[in-house]
Amino acid sequence: FFFNLMVKVHIAVGTLNPCKIDSVKSAFTTLFPTNTHELLIHPFSVPSGVADQPFGDSETKQGALNRARGALSEAIKQGHHVDFSVGLEGGIEIVSRDRKEVAIVQQQQQQEEEEGVKEVLWCMAYMCVIGTGSDVCTSCKHPQSTFDSQKSMYDAQQEIVGIAKTASFALPFEISRLVLQEQMELGDADDQVFQRVNSKQGMGTVGMLTKSLISRSEYYKHALILALIPFVWPEHYMSKKES
Repeated sequence: FFFNLMVKVHIAVGTLNPCKIDSVKSAFTTLFPTNTHELLIHPFSVPSGVADQPFGDSETKQGALNRARGALSEAIKQGHHVDFSVGLEGGIEIVSRDRKEVAIVQQQQQQEEEEGVKEVLWCMAYMCVIGTGSDVCTSCKHPQSTFDSQKSMYDAQQEIVGIAKTASFALPFEISRLVLQEQMELGDADDQVFQRVNSKQGMGTVGMLTKSLISRSEYYKHALILALIPFVWPEHYMSKKES
């Protein structure tokens, strides 16, 4: 007799974007290998609760958290079992130029400066992973983790939230101008500058700027793995029971 010993991992994801879903699959496969785990992805279209184009750490991080919680709520509402819920939110940061940078820009981009663009926009994103407290959530723990031997010390059903931020990079001047002055979303500004269509569903801005060396999916993947750290070392992130 052969028994199916594969551990099923149910993951609710707060997006229908195929690029983002692919990054979730890739990141979780790294910690939950396909020879021992079966990943079951449940994607949902949920609101971010923030602006269409989030600015700064606080708003972008909140958008990722809202999407993760929204996906969890929607999955439960539809009768799905959920081990993890994931939210991904892309954002931009405004970084003021120093005097040297402004001088260079005034020489190279005088027209742009006259129109008032004096900030450099940096692209980044936040990832949020919510663990529902199932045994599956900690099945990716580190071989040296002492969680199993100390398990009785923790509330087994507590929710664990992992949050991480991607690397950031400066955007081209024209994209910055379109976002700041014409209130365009980054993806739309990217499409206009590089004459593309719906790039945010594909390789994204990072893919175009790096000659596809870093795809949007790969860009998110590393941050998603970082957001899973609390499940790799649960004893360092879970709260102990009150005595």
